[in-house]
Amino acid sequence: MHQKHIKIVEKPKGRRFVISDIHGCSKTFKALVENKIQLTKDDHLFLLGDYIDKGIDSAGVIDYILYLKENGYKVFPLMGNHELNLLEASQEYNERMFRLFLKINKCKGIVDEQLKIKPHYLDFFESLPYYYELEDYHLVHAGFDFRNEKPFQNYKAMLEIRRFQADTELLKGKKIIHGHTPTNLTDIQKNITNNSLVIPLDNGCVYTKPHKVLDYKQLGNLCSLNLDSLELIFQRNFE
Repeated sequence: MHQKHIKIVEKPKGRRFVISDIHGCSKTFKALVENKIQLTKDDHLFLLGDYIDKGIDSAGVIDYILYLKENGYKVFPLMGNHELNLLEASQEYNERMFRLFLKINKCKGIVDEQLKIKPHYLDFFESLPYYYELEDYHLVHAGFDFRNEKPFQNYKAMLEIRRFQADTELLKGKKIIHGHTPTNLTDIQKNITNNSLVIPLDNGCVYTKPHKVLDYKQLGNLCSLNLDSLELIFQRNFE
Protein backbone atom coordinates (compact mmCIF):
# COMPACT_ATOMS: atom_id res chain seq x y z
CA MET A 1 0.00 0.00 0.00
CA HIS A 2 1.39 3.41 -0.94
CA GLN A 3 1.84 6.16 1.64
CA LYS A 4 -1.12 8.45 2.23
CA HIS A 5 0.95 11.12 3.96
CA ILE A 6 4.44 12.07 2.86
CA LYS A 7 6.71 14.40 4.76
CA ILE A 8 9.13 16.30 2.51
CA VAL A 9 12.28 17.18 4.39
CA GLU A 10 14.55 17.70 1.39
CA LYS A 11 14.92 21.36 0.49
CA PRO A 12 15.35 22.14 -3.20
CA LYS A 13 18.30 24.07 -4.52
CA GLY A 14 15.77 26.13 -6.44
CA ARG A 15 12.18 27.23 -5.83
CA ARG A 16 8.96 25.53 -4.68
CA PHE A 17 5.72 25.82 -6.67
CA VAL A 18 2.19 24.51 -6.22
CA ILE A 19 -0.43 24.06 -8.97
CA SER A 20 -3.97 22.85 -8.39
CA ASP A 21 -6.91 21.44 -10.41
CA ILE A 22 -5.57 21.19 -13.97
CA HIS A 23 -8.66 19.25 -15.12
CA GLY A 24 -7.56 18.16 -18.58
CA CYS A 25 -6.13 21.55 -19.64
CA SER A 26 -2.84 20.14 -20.90
CA LYS A 27 -1.73 23.06 -23.12
CA THR A 28 -2.45 25.61 -20.39
CA PHE A 29 -0.58 23.46 -17.86
CA LYS A 30 2.46 23.11 -20.10
CA ALA A 31 2.50 26.86 -20.84
CA LEU A 32 2.32 27.69 -17.12
CA VAL A 33 5.18 25.32 -16.28
CA GLU A 34 7.48 26.13 -19.20
CA ASN A 35 6.75 29.78 -20.03
CA LYS A 36 5.50 31.41 -16.84
CA ILE A 37 7.22 29.44 -14.05
CA GLN A 38 10.13 28.30 -16.24
CA LEU A 39 10.56 25.19 -14.10
CA THR A 40 14.11 23.91 -13.64
CA LYS A 41 15.42 20.61 -12.31
CA ASP A 42 16.48 22.41 -9.13
CA ASP A 43 12.85 23.31 -8.32
CA HIS A 44 10.12 21.35 -6.58
CA LEU A 45 6.67 21.29 -8.22
CA PHE A 46 3.72 20.15 -6.11
CA LEU A 47 0.43 19.26 -7.81
CA LEU A 48 -2.76 19.17 -5.76
CA GLY A 49 -4.86 16.64 -7.70
CA ASP A 50 -7.72 16.70 -10.21
CA TYR A 51 -5.59 16.23 -13.32
CA ILE A 52 -8.47 14.64 -15.21
CA ASP A 53 -12.10 15.28 -16.25
CA LYS A 54 -13.92 18.41 -17.49
CA GLY A 55 -11.16 19.56 -19.87
CA ILE A 56 -10.41 18.08 -23.28
CA ASP A 57 -7.08 16.31 -22.66
CA SER A 58 -6.94 14.42 -19.36
CA ALA A 59 -4.46 11.87 -20.72
CA GLY A 60 -2.20 14.68 -21.96
CA VAL A 61 -2.00 16.22 -18.48
CA ILE A 62 -0.80 12.96 -16.94
CA ASP A 63 1.52 12.29 -19.87
CA TYR A 64 3.19 15.65 -19.23
CA ILE A 65 3.52 14.97 -15.49
CA LEU A 66 5.11 11.59 -16.25
CA TYR A 67 7.36 13.21 -18.86
CA LEU A 68 8.63 15.74 -16.30
CA LYS A 69 9.29 13.04 -13.70
CA GLU A 70 11.04 10.78 -16.20
CA ASN A 71 13.28 13.65 -17.29
CA GLY A 72 14.60 14.50 -13.85
CA TYR A 73 12.19 17.21 -12.73
CA LYS A 74 11.11 16.93 -9.11
CA VAL A 75 7.33 16.69 -9.31
CA PHE A 76 5.14 15.71 -6.36
CA PRO A 77 1.54 14.93 -7.38
CA LEU A 78 -1.33 14.39 -4.92
CA MET A 79 -4.60 12.49 -5.16
CA GLY A 80 -7.71 14.47 -6.11
CA ASN A 81 -11.34 13.41 -5.80
CA HIS A 82 -11.60 13.00 -9.59
CA GLU A 83 -8.75 10.48 -9.64
CA LEU A 84 -10.33 8.48 -6.83
CA ASN A 85 -13.75 8.69 -8.51
CA LEU A 86 -12.30 7.18 -11.68
CA LEU A 87 -10.58 4.37 -9.78
CA GLU A 88 -13.78 3.51 -7.92
CA ALA A 89 -15.98 3.75 -11.01
CA SER A 90 -13.67 1.42 -12.96
CA GLN A 91 -14.06 -1.20 -10.21
CA GLU A 92 -17.70 -0.76 -9.27
CA TYR A 93 -19.68 0.29 -12.38
CA ASN A 94 -21.01 -2.05 -15.04
CA GLU A 95 -19.86 -1.49 -18.62
CA ARG A 96 -22.77 0.75 -19.64
CA MET A 97 -22.47 2.94 -16.54
CA PHE A 98 -18.70 3.21 -16.88
CA ARG A 99 -18.98 4.26 -20.56
CA LEU A 100 -21.42 6.96 -19.51
CA PHE A 101 -19.10 8.04 -16.68
CA LEU A 102 -16.17 8.36 -19.12
CA LYS A 103 -18.29 10.32 -21.60
CA ILE A 104 -19.62 12.77 -19.00
CA ASN A 105 -16.16 13.35 -17.54
CA LYS A 106 -14.36 13.50 -20.90
CA CYS A 107 -11.60 11.15 -19.84
CA LYS A 108 -11.81 8.47 -22.54
CA GLY A 109 -8.09 8.51 -23.41
CA ILE A 110 -7.29 7.13 -19.96
CA VAL A 111 -8.79 3.70 -20.73
CA ASP A 112 -8.14 1.06 -23.41
CA GLU A 113 -10.64 -0.56 -25.77
CA GLN A 114 -11.68 -3.01 -23.05
CA LEU A 115 -12.47 -0.04 -20.76
CA LYS A 116 -9.54 -0.87 -18.48
CA ILE A 117 -7.47 2.00 -17.14
CA LYS A 118 -4.20 1.87 -19.08
CA PRO A 119 -1.44 0.37 -16.89
CA HIS A 120 0.82 3.45 -16.70
CA TYR A 121 -2.14 5.66 -15.73
CA LEU A 122 -3.33 3.12 -13.17
CA ASP A 123 0.16 2.99 -11.62
CA PHE A 124 0.16 6.78 -11.47
CA PHE A 125 -3.27 7.01 -9.78
CA GLU A 126 -2.49 4.27 -7.28
CA SER A 127 0.79 5.92 -6.26
CA LEU A 128 -0.79 9.25 -5.28
CA PRO A 129 -0.62 10.28 -1.60
CA TYR A 130 -3.37 12.34 0.06
CA TYR A 131 -1.22 15.15 1.45
CA TYR A 132 2.32 16.43 1.65
CA GLU A 133 3.72 17.94 4.80
CA LEU A 134 6.55 20.43 4.39
CA GLU A 135 8.38 22.25 7.16
CA ASP A 136 6.12 25.28 6.62
CA TYR A 137 3.06 23.99 4.70
CA HIS A 138 0.43 21.29 4.48
CA LEU A 139 -0.47 20.65 0.84
CA VAL A 140 -3.81 18.91 0.21
CA HIS A 141 -6.46 18.68 -2.49
CA ALA A 142 -9.57 19.93 -0.65
CA GLY A 143 -8.61 20.62 2.96
CA PHE A 144 -8.79 19.12 6.44
CA ASP A 145 -11.80 18.56 8.69
CA PHE A 146 -10.63 20.02 11.99
CA ARG A 147 -13.92 19.06 13.65
CA ASN A 148 -12.73 15.49 13.33
CA GLU A 149 -10.67 14.03 16.21
CA LYS A 150 -7.91 13.07 13.78
CA PRO A 151 -8.04 15.55 10.88
CA PHE A 152 -4.74 14.34 9.45
CA GLN A 153 -6.14 10.82 9.13
CA ASN A 154 -9.53 11.73 7.67
CA TYR A 155 -8.62 11.03 4.05
CA LYS A 156 -12.14 11.36 2.66
CA ALA A 157 -12.32 14.99 3.86
CA MET A 158 -8.93 15.70 2.26
CA LEU A 159 -10.54 15.05 -1.12
CA GLU A 160 -14.04 16.39 -0.59
CA ILE A 161 -14.38 19.04 2.14
CA ARG A 162 -15.58 22.44 0.88
CA ARG A 163 -15.36 24.74 3.89
CA PHE A 164 -13.27 24.30 6.99
CA GLN A 165 -11.91 26.36 9.86
CA ALA A 166 -8.17 26.02 10.40
CA ASP A 167 -7.01 24.93 13.85
CA THR A 168 -3.98 27.08 14.63
CA GLU A 169 -2.88 24.82 17.48
CA LEU A 170 -2.79 21.71 15.31
CA LEU A 171 -1.16 23.52 12.40
CA LYS A 172 1.79 24.66 14.56
CA GLY A 173 2.54 27.65 12.35
CA LYS A 174 2.16 25.83 9.04
CA LYS A 175 -0.10 27.15 6.29
CA ILE A 176 -2.53 25.05 4.25
CA ILE A 177 -2.55 25.29 0.45
CA HIS A 178 -5.51 23.55 -1.19
CA GLY A 179 -7.62 23.41 -4.34
CA HIS A 180 -10.93 21.63 -5.12
CA THR A 181 -13.30 24.61 -4.79
CA PRO A 182 -13.21 27.13 -7.65
CA THR A 183 -12.32 30.47 -6.07
CA ASN A 184 -12.40 33.95 -7.62
CA LEU A 185 -8.98 35.31 -8.51
CA THR A 186 -9.45 38.37 -6.29
CA ASP A 187 -10.20 36.09 -3.30
CA ILE A 188 -7.12 33.96 -3.95
CA GLN A 189 -4.98 37.10 -4.13
CA LYS A 190 -6.61 38.49 -0.96
CA ASN A 191 -5.74 35.34 1.02
CA ILE A 192 -2.14 35.57 -0.14
CA THR A 193 -1.87 39.31 0.61
CA ASN A 194 -3.42 38.84 4.06
CA ASN A 195 -0.92 36.07 4.83
CA SER A 196 -3.86 33.76 5.62
CA LEU A 197 -3.36 30.37 7.26
CA VAL A 198 -5.41 28.82 4.46
CA ILE A 199 -4.77 29.69 0.81
CA PRO A 200 -7.08 28.33 -1.92
CA LEU A 201 -5.49 27.91 -5.34
CA ASP A 202 -8.22 26.56 -7.64
CA ASN A 203 -9.31 29.34 -10.02
CA GLY A 204 -11.56 27.01 -12.02
CA CYS A 205 -9.29 26.76 -15.08
CA VAL A 206 -12.04 25.07 -17.14
CA TYR A 207 -14.67 27.74 -16.45
CA THR A 208 -14.20 30.20 -19.30
CA LYS A 209 -17.84 30.61 -20.36
CA PRO A 210 -21.01 31.89 -18.64
CA HIS A 211 -22.03 29.58 -15.78
CA LYS A 212 -25.25 29.27 -13.76
CA VAL A 213 -23.50 29.63 -10.40
CA LEU A 214 -19.90 30.71 -10.90
CA ASP A 215 -18.63 34.13 -12.00
CA TYR A 216 -16.65 32.94 -15.02
CA LYS A 217 -15.07 36.40 -15.44
CA GLN A 218 -13.23 35.79 -12.15
CA LEU A 219 -12.24 32.25 -13.17
CA GLY A 220 -10.52 30.47 -16.06
CA ASN A 221 -6.88 30.65 -14.98
CA LEU A 222 -4.52 27.89 -13.94
CA CYS A 223 -2.74 29.21 -10.86
CA SER A 224 0.64 28.52 -9.35
CA LEU A 225 1.96 29.76 -6.03
CA ASN A 226 5.64 30.21 -5.28
CA LEU A 227 5.82 28.87 -1.71
CA ASP A 228 8.95 30.85 -0.93
CA SER A 229 7.96 34.31 -2.18
CA LEU A 230 4.14 33.85 -2.12
CA GLU A 231 4.04 35.15 -5.68
CA LEU A 232 0.91 34.10 -7.58
CA ILE A 233 1.60 33.18 -11.20
CA PHE A 234 -1.24 32.27 -13.50
CA GLN A 235 -1.93 31.27 -17.08
CA ARG A 236 -5.24 31.95 -18.82
CA ASN A 237 -6.90 28.84 -20.22
CA PHE A 238 -6.29 28.66 -24.00
CA GLU A 239 -7.25 25.05 -24.76
